[in-house]
Formats: sequence, C-alpha cells, structure tokens
Amino acid sequence: MMSMSSGINSIDALAYSSWNSVPGTAVTLTYQFLQSPPRDATSDDAKGFQAMSFAQQQATRAALNAWANVANVSFVEVTSGGQLRFGTNDQSADNSSGYAYLPEPGVAAVDLYLNNRGYYNSVFTAGTFGPAVLLHEIGHTLGLKHPGNYDSAGSSVDGPFLPTATDNTDYSVMSYRYSSAFNNRYDTTPMLYDIQAIQYLYGANMSYHTGDDVYSFGSSQAPVCIWDAGGNNTFDFSACFGATQIDLHAGAFSGTGNGLANVSIAYNVTIRTVVTGAGGSTVTLNDAGNVMKGGSGADVVRVGAGDDIINTGDGIDTVVFSGFYGNYAIVRTVDQVRVTGQGTDLLSGVEVLQFADKRVNVSDLLLAGQGGPSNGNDIFTAMPGNEFIDGGLGLDTLVYSSARGASQIRASGKGYTVTDASGSVDVLTGVERVLFSDGAVALDIDGASGQIYRLYQGALNRAPDSAGQGYWTWAMDRGLALVSAAASFAGSPEFINRYGALDDTQYVTLLYNNVLHRAPDDAGLAWHVGVLHTGLSRAAELLNFSESPEFQASVAALVGNGIEYTPYG
Repeated sequence: MMSMSSGINSIDALAYSSWNSVPGTAVTLTYQFLQSPPRDATSDDAKGFQAMSFAQQQATRAALNAWANVANVSFVEVTSGGQLRFGTNDQSADNSSGYAYLPEPGVAAVDLYLNNRGYYNSVFTAGTFGPAVLLHEIGHTLGLKHPGNYDSAGSSVDGPFLPTATDNTDYSVMSYRYSSAFNNRYDTTPMLYDIQAIQYLYGANMSYHTGDDVYSFGSSQAPVCIWDAGGNNTFDFSACFGATQIDLHAGAFSGTGNGLANVSIAYNVTIRTVVTGAGGSTVTLNDAGNVMKGGSGADVVRVGAGDDIINTGDGIDTVVFSGFYGNYAIVRTVDQVRVTGQGTDLLSGVEVLQFADKRVNVSDLLLAGQGGPSNGNDIFTAMPGNEFIDGGLGLDTLVYSSARGASQIRASGKGYTVTDASGSVDVLTGVERVLFSDGAVALDIDGASGQIYRLYQGALNRAPDSAGQGYWTWAMDRGLALVSAAASFAGSPEFINRYGALDDTQYVTLLYNNVLHRAPDDAGLAWHVGVLHTGLSRAAELLNFSESPEFQASVAALVGNGIEYTPYG
C-alpha cells in the first residue's frame, strides 16, 4: 500500500501511502458508520465512543464526495466490514478535533474519530470548522499525511514537508497552519496540493464537470479549489463588492477581497471566461484565449498569449502587455481596439494600454481609416477596403498581412498609394515604413532610409543589398549618427578591398566618380582636398557628396517609389 515518491515536493509532502501498490490506479473503498468500537480499537479509540449523529453522517458523505469529485476514488456504504470506519469519541484530553489512521500494508481497515466533545463537530455549514475537519481526516484515510513537521494521533510520519510559505490551508486542507490572510473561513474542498497529491495516488476524475460550468464567488467566499475536467468554464466575481485579485492560470490563486487567496485553480484546469464586479479587479489572463466581462470598477487586465476578447465595462481600465510597444500592431476603430503581438486581443471599454516601455491612452490612438495624425511612432494594421492613413510625426509603420508582390506602391503628391490585387487603394501620408509578410519598403527617402541608400552609392558605388539597407536603417532609427554610419562605410572591408589606401586627392576623386559620375574639376578638387587638410573627417566629406542636392536629385527616380529592405531585428 505504500506509495512511490513522485519527486515533486508538493506531492511527496502529502502522499504517504495508498490503497493501491501502483500510483495513479483507481480504487473503490467501502465505508461504514460504527455503532460500537471495533474489536481492534485502542483504549483511546474506545474512550467515550458514540456513533455519529445523522448530521455527522451526512457531512461525512459530503466530504467523501468532495474527494471523489477530484480523484478516481469511489465509495460504497456498507453496514459492516468497511475499509473506512467512522465514529466519534472523547478527545478532550488531547484537545483534538479528530484523528484518523493512514492505510498501511496488511491493514484491512482504517478508522476515523471525531471529537464528540467539540461543538464544531456538530455544525457543518460550508466554511465552518466542522466540514474542514472531515475533509482533513478523510484525507488521512486515503493516504495523505500532514505537510508540516507537527504531530497528530495516528498520523505521525516523516518528511518531506512543504516549505513554510506554502504550508498553510490555502494550499492544503491537511495543513495545521493558516495563511496570513485567514478570515475565519475554512476550506470547503480539497485544496491545490491535496488535489495534485490525491490524483497522483489514484488518478484524476475526468468525468467531473465536463460541461460549460459557471463558478460564482462573493466577497465572503470560503476557501475553495476548483477541479473541472473540461468545457468552457467561467469565473464570476460580479457579486464581490470590493477590489478583487483574479488569476486564471492553473495552479494560481485569486482573492475575493482583503488580500485573500481563497479561490485557486487545480492543475490541468482551464478557465476561459471571467466576469468582474464593481470594486475594481486586477485580472491575469491565461494563454488559452479568454473572454472578460468587466464591471463598473477600474480594472487592470494582464493578457496572456491567447486571443482574448476583453470588455472592461465602465471605469478607467488598463490592459497590460508584457512586451515593448514597437512589437505590437494596434488598430483602433470606433467600437474597439485590436492589438496583435501576444495573440490577437480585441478590447472595448479600455482607456489605457500599458507596455513594457510606455503607457498609451486609447483616445490618442488613430482611428483606422480616418487617418488623424499623431506625434508618436505609430503602427497601423491594414484593413480590407480603401483607407486613408496619416501617421503625422514620428516613425510610423503600416503592416500588411499579404506578401510584397501582392501590392504596388507609387509616390502620389505628398504621400504614397498602395494598391492591392483586388484594386483597393490605401493613401498614405506621414507613413515611413510599410511591412509585408515577406519584406518591407521604406518611404522616408528624405530620412534615414534615403541617407543609407545614398551612402551605399557614394562609398561603394552600388545599390544597397536588402539586408544591409535594413540593418543600417535600423541602427539609425535607434540613434546612430549619420556621420558614424559614413565612417563605417569608408572603413569597411568592402571599401578597402575595392579601393585600397587612398590619399586625400584620390579619395575626393573617387567620390566625384561614385556620386557625381564625372571627373572633378580643378577648382572643386582643390576645395574639397583643402577642407580635408584643415581637419574635416573623410566621413563628413563623404556626406558632403552623398547628401548634396545634385546627388539627391540624381537618385530621386531610383527611390521615388520607396526603398526595398529586409527588416533587421
């Protein structure tokens, strides 16, 4: 009957023995209500013995069901010969609420005794001490020990034990310790580690709550751990009148108020929908794709990796994303905001978006298709149909899901048009970059992208390769000075291998040939060599040529419809 170690502390601190020799094997146990002490009872067992009252028997059946709900343990009531035997006795000398024996090799039956001198063992309202005593003691009869180094009659065993931080009744009904947020409400189910351990011993009950279940909680909720075998399940905290902390991850805790951790989710359980109340909630979503329905409070919602639908309701509500702002595509319409980056999240009723590096007011985001300009670095997602998008100031990017070859980009007036295969036309103003599924086009020919293009021509006498254009543009977007980029070009292995070591006259002559495609005139050559002799760097001299009005005009036709590049990073 002894169980094998799992190697997991939260299991091994509880799972001591089993009615089976192989962990994870289902079991059916018989039980009986004793009418007199059994023949093998000790003197302590027999002291003041009384049969359980009707109320105690009903509460015992309910506690057995609570364990059967979570594990493959079935119970059959018999009048004699039960493997689990229940009674009461006088434990006033030990001031104990009850005790039970654990299954051991060669033992056909184990006994459980409630203290019949304790008034609490006659009151079985959910959340009071009496039901928790029965859950605890029945846990012993199934093979669970105490998770801490303390003693009780009939269950004195060695470790391992839980660390102090988790040795409390939030984690296990088998614990003698209460959490720091204990509010005189007692466990109503086997708790997080209890369920994990009992399922290790006997397997999980995969037929319990397989439908779409709604779990409702109020502010005075007694501690509970939710085991649910399937379905699209909902946590409803709308009856809570204060602030709540909600976490939808399996193995996580939620609180109905006052810093409580009184609602937990068993491992391997998925909760998909959450409803909050009026007191303001902090909600952490899981990665399964959640639906949130907010109340009138100010909610803070942390998204996971799934595709979430979040309606925060009234109040000043914030949705928190773990990544940097630039890693997300954001589209705002009249009714909602769509954020793509941690899955695709559809938001309504949300006032603030919080990223790892910045905070964004939803009211400052552009409405898709309206094109009201902003001063930030905006990311737009192209929508079906004809759109007008004005990025305003900043470095603005338009993202298409299609491949580059599906769209044609043309300069038009002060901006550009993007025409797709269906004939839809997007008009862009103040947009610097366009991203496709397989490439990108830079439209800032008067900005960093155009400067890098002209550096390639001036220093290396060639058009940039796509990856190189992408890298140097990326570097300048992040603060690299143009003169530093020019120095890197002039000192590059490609430059040196192509031209060798040049004196100032040869260097200036090269720039005339590469940039202006002509030999230098005598006066021009003398002037440029002279400024180098006065201390001007060769990088700065390169920029005098590559950024000259004459050269910009000569390459305008080559870059007028944008510059192809491969995004870096």
